Amino acid sequence: MRLIYTFLLALSLSFGAYAATAPDAKQITQELEQAKAAKPAQPETVEVLQSALNALEERKSSLERARQYQDVIDNFPKLFQSLRAQLNNLSEEPRQVPTGLTADALNQEILQVSSQLLESSRQAQQEQDRAREIADSLNQLPQQQTDARRQLNEVERRIGTQTGNNALAQAQNLALQAESARLKALVDELDLAQLSANNRQELSRARSELAQKQSEQLDAYLQALRNLQNSQRQREAEKALESTELLAENSENLPPDITAQFKVNRELSQALNQQAQRMDLVASQQRQATNQTLQVRQALNTLREQSQWLGSSNLLGEALRAQVARLPERPRPQQLDTEMAQLRVQRLRFEDLLSKQPQLRQIRQADGEPLTSEQNKILQAQLRTQNELLNSLLRGGDTLMLELTKLKVANGQLEDALKEINEATHRYLFWTSDVSPIGFSWPLEIVQDLRRLISLDTIKRTG
Repeated sequence: MRLIYTFLLALSLSFGAYAATAPDAKQITQELEQAKAAKPAQPETVEVLQSALNALEERKSSLERARQYQDVIDNFPKLFQSLRAQLNNLSEEPRQVPTGLTADALNQEILQVSSQLLESSRQAQQEQDRAREIADSLNQLPQQQTDARRQLNEVERRIGTQTGNNALAQAQNLALQAESARLKALVDELDLAQLSANNRQELSRARSELAQKQSEQLDAYLQALRNLQNSQRQREAEKALESTELLAENSENLPPDITAQFKVNRELSQALNQQAQRMDLVASQQRQATNQTLQVRQALNTLREQSQWLGSSNLLGEALRAQVARLPERPRPQQLDTEMAQLRVQRLRFEDLLSKQPQLRQIRQADGEPLTSEQNKILQAQLRTQNELLNSLLRGGDTLMLELTKLKVANGQLEDALKEINEATHRYLFWTSDVSPIGFSWPLEIVQDLRRLISLDTIKRTG
């Protein structure tokens, strides 16, 4: 019965908004042009007619928003079922990495999936923000509806008392009619906003959940692609190192400069492995920060939505406190800026090693004689391996720098979300979420804190 009543009320509001009479905008535009060209000038008439046109533009915006709210009410079952179907159709199986990808194709796939992941994460965040805005608007709607109806009554009263037949009086009459039409559309818009609020919140939550699931799948696929890329680079590096070392084992009395390159290449290979491990850790930290941010924002939306009923239920307040108390702690400060600076120093070192390769090709034997053909073959193989290792490290360093920047942004978003919920809990629950609520263990915690405070070490340090 309630659904039928809501539908009929929404239908009547819809008909009311579109049936409300309004002055003709073309007619007002023509009269405005005439007033502008009139001699002597008619500044008051021009101003009044311009305000009428502005009111009609605002009316048009209100009608469009009202239409959107009406569409949500009319099509909610279909829209919601469509979103649930998309969620159910998401495969639980991880996406398989295509076989036979070249290094260039693999790198291109990683860039494309990274872009898709950023967009999906943005959509999830956007829908959460939209749900929060709807919840916030519900607290303001009653006052807005009251103000709009009061203004409409005042305008209708003024229309009934309007007198005069000169150009200015006619313009004022048109402006009052336009303002009346604007306010009627606004009243209907606000009523439909209230009626459709729950539906719009449900759709935003469903869209956010869908985008979040898609993000999780894309993230897992991206991690698989990066693992494949790292393993390919490591295999190629190890294969090249083993090949050159095998050549060296069959040669005697290698010059010290050639022998030194084996050590350099081994160090570069270890650096490549460490870079891959760091990349995995950064990706994991990014996922954790993103998931925690979504968790905090969901809790914040719930708190704002339920805040209007806190005065009616102590149990609701306790349930919300318990939910907020389970939220993650603030991220610990990470030396990301320091690490990014170290990466820049490493890049300069790798670029310097690349620039020295032409000089290394001029290596001679200890007695100054040219290298033998066998020695030169080993040197050229070493330098090819070194070149590949250095280029892989440079590309990986650029990628790691980008991922560290993303991690820094993700941590910042988590910090912002935690600050928001701290402020909201203080406002709605009179308790800050970064302070533990009082429980049965509170007296014991106070005693323990006092013991620490008056410990001998503290006395000695303050004495």
